[in-house]
Amino acid sequence: MKRLPQSASVVVVKERRGYTLIEILIVVGIIVLLLTMTLMTVRFTRDGDRVSGAASQIQSFLGGARDRAIYARAPRGVRFFLDTDNPRTVSSMVYIDPSETWSDGVIQLRRWDPGLDGQTDGGTPDINQDGVADDPANVWMVAGEGTAWWELKRRGLLFDGMRIRIPKGPNGNWYPINTQLINITQAPTTMQTLVLSIPYRDPGNTPLNRSIAFESGGPEDYEIQLAPKILPMEPVVLPEGTVIDLDGSKLPDGWRPYVSGAGQSSGNSLYSQYIDMVYSSRGNLIGDAASGGVIHLYVCDREDATILKEEYVKSLDNDPATALNLFNAQVRTSSFIPADALIATIAPWAAAIASDDSPFNVKDRRIVSVFSQTGAVSIHPVNARDGDATPQNPANGFADDPFLFSEIGESAK
Repeated sequence: MKRLPQSASVVVVKERRGYTLIEILIVVGIIVLLLTMTLMTVRFTRDGDRVSGAASQIQSFLGGARDRAIYARAPRGVRFFLDTDNPRTVSSMVYIDPSETWSDGVIQLRRWDPGLDGQTDGGTPDINQDGVADDPANVWMVAGEGTAWWELKRRGLLFDGMRIRIPKGPNGNWYPINTQLINITQAPTTMQTLVLSIPYRDPGNTPLNRSIAFESGGPEDYEIQLAPKILPMEPVVLPEGTVIDLDGSKLPDGWRPYVSGAGQSSGNSLYSQYIDMVYSSRGNLIGDAASGGVIHLYVCDREDATILKEEYVKSLDNDPATALNLFNAQVRTSSFIPADALIATIAPWAAAIASDDSPFNVKDRRIVSVFSQTGAVSIHPVNARDGDATPQNPANGFADDPFLFSEIGESAK
């Protein structure tokens, strides 16, 4: 065997059994980055699925009511419940067996005269019991003979918050009522009186000190919408974080907020508590829902329906009550549907949550359209185009024609 020279050195290579701290940190960093990207993708997909899932749930529920009506050969419907935290949105719904109306007897419209002595009471009483002084010279009272309202209240069929339409029929207006002047602890009187929560839109044609508002020609008929029967089931709640934003929806006037001095009203300072879509046995919509032609329900993220609206309403006036009244007037004729991205220079009202460099990006949304003549329900994307860069139509932060895709039949995925 050949020996190595004594002067030769021997190099021993040891086996590597671990990683350096730097290598471990690099691997961990890559894993965290990939995990973050994955979670963001899942969250984005989940947010989109929530809104589209809510729209599909509404479509399915309305279709179920239509099928029930056709199968039972009797009207059936859906009641949408206002959200308890934000009563300008809807968060749940339930099937209903529609109510009947009551129209017995004849009525006479009066100014504030609870003693029925023929003279308008003075002062500044809180007539509708909302904590604010009211003008007694307005028409507040509906006095009726042969109406049996006392009996209805005693049986629990007539209560505060129900609606009366004056005059009866599609040409009348709905008003919420208060039964404070009907005392069921005493025998019924010949004339029984309901109090309107907002004054009748016609001030009358008699001197203001007379309680009887009309010398002749005043309405004598009416109809009260009795409470519907809620079918035995738990209300269906929309997916978490999603709502129907009523300010962005196209609705019948009877569901819209009341606007002081507007000359017409829904009988509610906010949205009606009776947002009912009722189908006939033929499958078409009837009642208030039918008057709207096509109803568009704006389904969106709860956060968008709250934050954006709060900023816009604050920009209308320094007084919150005045600002809200202005906003109510706007949403009677147009829809509060923002463009996809809000930039502060285009939408100054959104400057608190947006800037030129960091626009506020509106989350996913859908339009659920209900066609009154056929009862059909379809889902469409929002047409969020805002302006066309011309002086005649500058961008302002709002969608110009949000329901376009419903009108041309483009369905959402």
